[in-house]
Amino acid sequence: MSECKRDEPSRAAPIAERVQEMQLANGARIFLLEDHTHPATDLLGLFSGGLSLEAPGESGLADLTLGLLDRGTRQRSERQLSEALESNGAELDYRLMREAAVVHARCLSEDLSLVLEIVGETLCAASFPEDQIRLVKEQALVGLHEIAYDTYEQASRRATAMLLGAEHPYAREPLGRAEVVTKLTRSDLVSYRDRALRGSRLLFALVGDFDPQVARGELERHLGALPGEEEPCEVPPDPAIQSPTSAKGWRREHVPIADKGQVDLVFVGPGIPRTRPGFEAYGMANFLLGGSFVSRLNQSLRDEAGLTYGAHSAIVSGLAPGYWFASLSVDPADVEAAVARVRDVLHRFVDEGVTEQELEEAKAHLTGTFPLQLETARAVAAIFLDGVRFGRGRDYIDRYRERVAALTRKQVTAAGRELIDPERIVLASAGSLVT
Repeated sequence: MSECKRDEPSRAAPIAERVQEMQLANGARIFLLEDHTHPATDLLGLFSGGLSLEAPGESGLADLTLGLLDRGTRQRSERQLSEALESNGAELDYRLMREAAVVHARCLSEDLSLVLEIVGETLCAASFPEDQIRLVKEQALVGLHEIAYDTYEQASRRATAMLLGAEHPYAREPLGRAEVVTKLTRSDLVSYRDRALRGSRLLFALVGDFDPQVARGELERHLGALPGEEEPCEVPPDPAIQSPTSAKGWRREHVPIADKGQVDLVFVGPGIPRTRPGFEAYGMANFLLGGSFVSRLNQSLRDEAGLTYGAHSAIVSGLAPGYWFASLSVDPADVEAAVARVRDVLHRFVDEGVTEQELEEAKAHLTGTFPLQLETARAVAAIFLDGVRFGRGRDYIDRYRERVAALTRKQVTAAGRELIDPERIVLASAGSLVT
């Protein structure tokens, strides 16, 4: 007798057509994408809020809470959780973002039920043992001590604080402040968990080798235990940039850190929310300016002047506009030359716009390498959920290359001019300056 097999979706079909969606009673939206290439499954969940749900006086609470979810539950100790995962070759980790709390797990297909059980257990029944609280606090304090001597981190923190204000979620250090972290209590952790990890805040993707019917039951059982909300879930705010640097002007500050052989420079300006229609044009403008080794910044500062091993720029944003930044490391004696070069590149980029040749080369690179970003199930889940989260639709992955290929020089030049205003950019440096 031949074995009866369930129909398997073709990997050639568009992802938007292959995804199945379900919604739990608590409001969680779940997306299932089968791929039977490998006998493994990735689980990725985004709880809207993250650091944005943490009050300024609670600095460090969100990161500490997420770090303790898998350190013991009402059912299992930290050791028992670790053994259950490691003995089956499974992974589980939690991570904090500015606007989301992230849970990721990976396991063999045969262990999916166990891992979903542990995910639900750590989300809903973390016990926050006092000994583990002390340990995770100590780790946070060590991390803060190390960051205090990191030239890039200190320059970045100072620049974003100058632009957005020190208490803005996009400017705060996720690890918090030492004086706050040491005073946080178990009840503080429980309170944050209860308001942040709710079904109505959750987007969840399951990508890989699984039986959808079995998975639906397991998801309902384990993620359905998360509390919902009586009111519709509020997404993180989209705050206007309320900073003196929103007005025209050039500001610059330095963070002295002794005995450093290099100085980090971080230029920061207002960002663009990823919900903005046509965001690809802003992303392309940034890519041409500082997003690759052949970008304008690298051609000028590395190739022509030999001032740095590499310069980089990026848009750091989400539902909120966040910020744009450019960064590089230079010899202390070359700081002023580098600052002048960066400002010149920014002015020329805005004044001249992009060229047809560099735009076409960038299009070919980005559309050609995009499939490489989809090589892992976790990456597919992350890009797909971002498409849903930022209102780009379930077909964002399927249409990405088409949308990039359609960009025009006029669109990208206009986006670059809106994104980069050289007179609204602040600069922070950190390290040992030449006196």
